[in-house]
Amino acid sequence: MYIEQMESMMERYKIFMKRFELSDDFMAQMAVEQMKTQLGQFGMTPQQMFDQMNMTLDRMRSQIPD
Repeated sequence: MYIEQMESMMERYKIFMKRFELSDDFMAQMAVEQMKTQLGQFGMTPQQMFDQMNMTLDRMRSQIPD
């Protein structure tokens, strides 16, 4: 249940961030740049963050006993 909720949340967050990227609003653009800057400090891009989260959830799913 937790994994499914996390997957749903990550999908919604990805859509939310894409809307910010496409927005002309100054504050939306600032939020996107701030996220890129913060992730950049860890050597990651937003796409890499989403990919890493998906890999983590896949790994969690594979460890669930049948």
